[in-house]
Amino acid sequence: MRSFPVHLVPATIIFTLFTLLAAGFAALPATAAGTDDPPTADPGSTAPAAPTPAPTAKEDPPATEGTPDSTPERVYLWVDRYEELGGFVVEEDHDLLTIRAADGSIRSFPKNRLHRIIRLNDIKEARPGIVELRDGTLLAGQLVTDTFDQVVIRIEGVTTKLPRASVVQTRLDLTLEEKYERFREMIEPDQYTRRFELAAWLFEEEAYQLARAELVEIVAKSKLPRAIELLRLVDAQLILEADAGRSTSPSPLDGRTTRDERSTGPVDLRDLLPQEIISADDVNIMRVYEIDFRRPPRMHVSPDTIREILEKYGASPLIAADSAGRTALFRAEPEEIVDLMFRLKARDLYSRIEVKSEPPALNLFRQRVHDAWLIPNCATSRCHGGLDGGRFFLHRRNSKSERVRYTNLLILERWNELEMPLVDYLDPGRSLLIQYGLPRNEARFPHPEVKGWSPVFSKGNPRLLRDAFGWMNGMYRPRSGYPVDYEAPVISTPDLPEPLPSETSDDRRGR
Repeated sequence: MRSFPVHLVPATIIFTLFTLLAAGFAALPATAAGTDDPPTADPGSTAPAAPTPAPTAKEDPPATEGTPDSTPERVYLWVDRYEELGGFVVEEDHDLLTIRAADGSIRSFPKNRLHRIIRLNDIKEARPGIVELRDGTLLAGQLVTDTFDQVVIRIEGVTTKLPRASVVQTRLDLTLEEKYERFREMIEPDQYTRRFELAAWLFEEEAYQLARAELVEIVAKSKLPRAIELLRLVDAQLILEADAGRSTSPSPLDGRTTRDERSTGPVDLRDLLPQEIISADDVNIMRVYEIDFRRPPRMHVSPDTIREILEKYGASPLIAADSAGRTALFRAEPEEIVDLMFRLKARDLYSRIEVKSEPPALNLFRQRVHDAWLIPNCATSRCHGGLDGGRFFLHRRNSKSERVRYTNLLILERWNELEMPLVDYLDPGRSLLIQYGLPRNEARFPHPEVKGWSPVFSKGNPRLLRDAFGWMNGMYRPRSGYPVDYEAPVISTPDLPEPLPSETSDDRRGR
């Protein structure tokens, strides 16, 4: 039996591919990705501070002479500091833009006088994309609509409607197949090394059929050893998936699948990874335990909770004995009620506190640790996000989800397979999370020798290390532990079936 190679795909491959893709985007017309028109004003200009809402425009395009079936392009214009409006493009050249506004009027604008020309995306069905807000925030998810009045985006299953006055623009992401075609167009047929990098990227994205098609031709033409190795791995993965699909098909006897039937035969590698993550209620209670009253998050305590406080803890000297004092609690700010609950040590009611935004330390963990380097460096499928990274595991699927982020935080705190803690809040510099991210010649406890490993913290980017220390030092002290029932997963790499013997290109095509 043999296992999959630990580091078959170098990290530089992904960088190389996306460099190619970026070059491809630069050659696209401005409207292809929903970008703005070429230079219309100072690129550094910002959105108007208090724009006048544009009149509501109907989304049904006006008739266009000579082309009754065509759909005119929609634009949203920042005319000046006081006016914004949307409309359908009637005519456009290098200098002048003419639109049909919401009220049916025709208006023309010199393009060099407009603050911004925003081209709206026609979205027939939800697809991946990004919304840029006027405060600089970027939201990634499934774009549903992009209209004159609002933008609708679905993030992790939750649909959010954003008024146009809060949005700069939307950008549609390419599908994996579109990215593949774009990459492929930029690589010559005889550039086999670069085509192997493309196939390796497809494998990383779990597009195994596309990867196999590339590899079959590469192996037939060049006999590239790395391509032969990856082709065997792809074939093994396809066999696993096919057998897993057959093992879960309904029984022909009664239309159902028994437990014994489901447990036989090979399974998809993804099924071997830990799946359990904490609940939304667990996320909330973790936030409760990190509340910092110097910079309090947004909170809410319901009147029913206040009544329960009075019923259970009304005899405490911390609560007013008179009716007026107790009634005043219902008018108090949430911070005052939460502070009272903490002083009462009313832990049985902590879960009733709704923390609607992140405490500063958890916000720093999310932005500057988890999303900045923990997931892209430590939780890849070839490292601790897959089966090849030893016994330590981090969730990488849906890594932008709050539940996944906070689950990973619990894993960092509770994983105890080593003699030293991954996170040491009393002495952050001793944390293995820090030590393993340093260059080996600078670490007291260097990262084990692993092919493909590189340090996270370098002299070229000192902010990463500074922010990691800032997060640990900002967490609440003394640490009491979160009341969350969760055990950090420990995984072991299973033995996989031997890949099929090498075949010729013609054999694989069935010739």
